[in-house]
Amino acid sequence: MIDNTKRKFVQVGCTEHVRVSASEVEDSVSQQLPAPVTKIVLGHELKRQRCDAGLTQQDASEILGCTQQKIDYLESGGGVKPLELNALLERYGASETERSYALDLHSESNKRSRRGAFRLRFQRHMRLLVDMEPTCQRYRCYRTMVVPGILQTEDYMRTLFRAWRPSPAQEQIDRDTGDRLARQSVLDNEDQQFWFILDEAALRRVAGNSAVAEAQIAKLIEVLDRPNVELQVVPFSTGYYMGQSHDYTIFGYDTQPPVDIVYLEQHEDGEYIDDVKRTARYLILWEQQKAAAMGPEETRRFLLRLATSS
Repeated sequence: MIDNTKRKFVQVGCTEHVRVSASEVEDSVSQQLPAPVTKIVLGHELKRQRCDAGLTQQDASEILGCTQQKIDYLESGGGVKPLELNALLERYGASETERSYALDLHSESNKRSRRGAFRLRFQRHMRLLVDMEPTCQRYRCYRTMVVPGILQTEDYMRTLFRAWRPSPAQEQIDRDTGDRLARQSVLDNEDQQFWFILDEAALRRVAGNSAVAEAQIAKLIEVLDRPNVELQVVPFSTGYYMGQSHDYTIFGYDTQPPVDIVYLEQHEDGEYIDDVKRTARYLILWEQQKAAAMGPEETRRFLLRLATSS
């Protein structure tokens, strides 16, 4: 379970997973997954082992002497105590490799951010997002009205920050701009895949003067040349399409079991979704929006035309 979020726990049926050992991926300051992500991976691993043992959540609840809802909570990434973990692993008949993997995940999930960590510069609801940006294997982002932060130029950022009311102090704008620019370094990691879908409205809404808009379009064209970045635009000519008014980002992890986490951006905070059924619906929505958008090369030609006409 992810803190500071609106969540709904839904029990889902057992699915087949592949047994593998633990793996490490980079984050912004170390070689660890964000602790909340590790808790989700551990929860999914416990569910896999339970299903492989032919047990239900009710059976698992009898092992711990708790309710079925608590087992659902544990398997959803809510965290598990060491004694509970050992009891479940014992009853599930975990192999030494599986036991070691689960215990390693548990240890990693309890680590705290060190003082001065980059994530601590951001509001609480943004910290997990900042942790996931450099650690996920797949980053999928859909935006309707504003260019995503990790693709924005500095002038575009400053224009957006100045639009807030009450207007932030110049020092705050400078800090927020510097922090957002620092986040863009994740695009340099070619081991990650970044895919963006923008509604044409995000490109037509001019941020500041025409020079700011032209520079932003030029940056998007430059981003398309990166080997690990794809960008598509949904043109106005498409008409209405699924999910056109909902901004979201999907962070995909090739952990075992695999994990996808959806971030829904809101006015003053954000919501993280890791429930398997709900994330599956967003993955379907993503494919529908990809189909509605122009392909990457057609998008490049569209941006070039837009740059010359602005």
